Amino acid sequence: MRLFTKITLTFFLISFIVLSITSIFIFIQSKKLIENEITHKIEAISKTLAKNININNPNLNEDINTLSKELNLDFIVIIDKNQKRLTHPNKDLIGTLVEGGDAKQVLNGGGDYISIAKGSLKRSIRSFSPIYKDNQIIGAVIVGVFVDYLNQIILEENKYNFVLIIIFIIIILILAKILNKNIKNILLGYEPKQIASLVARQNAILQSLNDGIIAVDDKNTITLINDKAKDIFKLALVDNDLIGKNANIIPHSNMQKVLNTKIAELNQEQILNEITILTNRIPYFIDNNIAGVVASFKDIKEVKKLANELIDVKKYAEALRANHHEFSNKLHIINALLENNNINEAKNYCDELILKNKENLNKLLCNINDKVILAFCESKFAFAKELKININLNKKSFLDNLNDSNLQNDIISILSNLINNSIDALSNTENKNIEIFIKNNKNYLKIQCKDNGCGIQNKENLFTKGYSTKGEFRGYGLYLCAKIVANYDGTISVSKLKNGSSFSVILRINND
Repeated sequence: MRLFTKITLTFFLISFIVLSITSIFIFIQSKKLIENEITHKIEAISKTLAKNININNPNLNEDINTLSKELNLDFIVIIDKNQKRLTHPNKDLIGTLVEGGDAKQVLNGGGDYISIAKGSLKRSIRSFSPIYKDNQIIGAVIVGVFVDYLNQIILEENKYNFVLIIIFIIIILILAKILNKNIKNILLGYEPKQIASLVARQNAILQSLNDGIIAVDDKNTITLINDKAKDIFKLALVDNDLIGKNANIIPHSNMQKVLNTKIAELNQEQILNEITILTNRIPYFIDNNIAGVVASFKDIKEVKKLANELIDVKKYAEALRANHHEFSNKLHIINALLENNNINEAKNYCDELILKNKENLNKLLCNINDKVILAFCESKFAFAKELKININLNKKSFLDNLNDSNLQNDIISILSNLINNSIDALSNTENKNIEIFIKNNKNYLKIQCKDNGCGIQNKENLFTKGYSTKGEFRGYGLYLCAKIVANYDGTISVSKLKNGSSFSVILRINND
């Protein structure tokens, strides 16, 4: 059975039971009031009549029956001390003994009383009052109403209650339907099992994410946190038992700011003690009212690692494209020589190419001992030569095998951005030259990139994020270099040469 049907039936059943109990209580109280009223009435009549009646009246029966009709009673019977009827609505019963077996008490001095018994007519409520003469009981007055008549009066008095009960039942049905509709709207039409399934699925998705997730309600109280977020907070020495606590307990959370401004914040750097995270904060709304904020974040080291991997892939693709183009050009030259039967020239050209490549490779192999940096230099140098740029490694360069993937990625990022910056600076230069110097010792690593391009016109804001004179969506390369250098407590500087410019980077690679 669907939830909405259960709730409707439960609401209707409870309301019906309460209404029924109330109605039964009202009916019983009404019945008692009517019975008491009738009882007091016939008791008063019997007492009054007993004090004033003359049982020797020759028209006694007619007078009593007339009085009974005037008082709207079912019967008034006068009996003598032998229980014989002196009056009765049925004249044929005059002189016979009264029936019911409840008249003996009044003739024996039992006083006034009420009795319910079946007489010669119907079952009735009867009031007995003794008739005295000279302090002797000479008979009794019996005043009665039929029980059927009493029940009819009770039903008549309660007919409006029955109408009200039917109206209440209709109202209950309408309220149950409205309640059903409101519950459906609140639960978006979902059954509890469906909601439980959605919640379980949502939790599974949140826990499987590699990003930290926290959510706050409109009071800035944390309502959700996944395992990855707990891990990051644990590394940052932040309390990770945060459910039910105010988000301001998290350093630089800014969740309250998003609640106030209702504007999303994307790719914001946030410092958690010793850890920097990259955060997105998105507000969410219910019925156009802000209901809370969800924040997703990641350790910026992981972001940089991923970015470096993507940069590497891009560089390898560029290098392959450059080598393919260069290789195709050389194949065309060799093919042309062979088609013209210039066999010796083709052979000499091949020997020259082999010797030249060997010299370039040997130069790099002699100075760069780190295989990752070496592979990068080979690809980057090939790419630069494809652009007709003479790029060389300074003879005094020397790099040890680093065996540190983070340091390797940071060096590649710096070299790539500095070389790209020089390539841009050489765009309007005829004889394009770039010289790279890289050297390390136990404590420091130095990188230098010189070119004979247009030079630096304005050093101000050179390392500011997004600042560039080359157009929109530029200005992130030198900013990224500066960020990397800052992580190593190093320095980055630029100097203007007679022809071109020179960037120098020094990294502190051993903090001991």
